[in-house]
Amino acid sequence: MKNLFALALLLAAGSAFAHPGHDHGHGLESIQAGLLHPLTGIDHLLMLLGSGVLAALTGRTLALPLATIVALAGGAVLGQALGGLVGMETLILLSLVVAGAALLVKRGRGVLAAFLPALALAHGWAHGVEADGTAFGIFAAGFLLVSCLLLAAGFGAGLWLRRLPAVQKVAGSALIASAAVMFAG
Repeated sequence: MKNLFALALLLAAGSAFAHPGHDHGHGLESIQAGLLHPLTGIDHLLMLLGSGVLAALTGRTLALPLATIVALAGGAVLGQALGGLVGMETLILLSLVVAGAALLVKRGRGVLAAFLPALALAHGWAHGVEADGTAFGIFAAGFLLVSCLLLAAGFGAGLWLRRLPAVQKVAGSALIASAAVMFAG
């Protein structure tokens, strides 16, 4: 019931603050920002780890992580080219809810996991909007590299979680709760 309440709050969100603006700087500062953002942007970190875990749990060894990286990159290019997207923050939070819900249910997990790359597009889009146009490529390379590493770490965790359905449910609830906290913040 608590999870449904969190989901209802997210769907009603007009603008959330899960992804505040970041100063990505120029040159070396930009690569540093790109490398660090997936680790310090809690929304990004949780979405990537969740996607990796779900890739292991659903047996989609490389398809889900590769689709997620492609969506992040494509979203970043679109964000850089087109600017802000209405509802972007809600989509970012929704990615955490979908990942969490997929961990909570066994039946339909693969269907829910399949939505994550589309929602990862919003994460990439936000990065593209925030990135300095002169250092966009450097920033994007950094955040995509660390995103790949986080997906791999999530995949490893997912292999371990295959035998622990109770921990999967705790992790799913934690993802949904974190989205609710970000929405409220």
